[in-house]
Amino acid sequence: MKVEKPWGFYKQYAHNKTCSVKLLTLHPRQETSIHWHNLRSDAWVVLDEGVRVQIGEELHDAKVGEEFFIPSGTVHRLISTNEVPSRVLEIAFGYNNEDDNHRLADDYGRELDI
Repeated sequence: MKVEKPWGFYKQYAHNKTCSVKLLTLHPRQETSIHWHNLRSDAWVVLDEGVRVQIGEELHDAKVGEEFFIPSGTVHRLISTNEVPSRVLEIAFGYNNEDDNHRLADDYGRELDI
């Protein structure tokens, strides 16, 4: 299943109660909202160059193959610094639903939870 987002899109390959798998594709120079999840943790594996990862206040210029774990309740986002699309594999552990996305900042005018 492909889901379009303002920052790019994702394809979901598995979705169940314990673990879900998505391939996120960020459009060039776009970023996800700064957000957190109450009921799930995420693991990210960077597949392409040009990805910056924010976890809390820390920014990481990620290398291809680098892995990140984001515990539930932790603010995070992905940023594309590339001129071509950038991909990140996301494995979500726990409740994986859009109603558990709590946005603190968003470049696309979507509703915030502040």
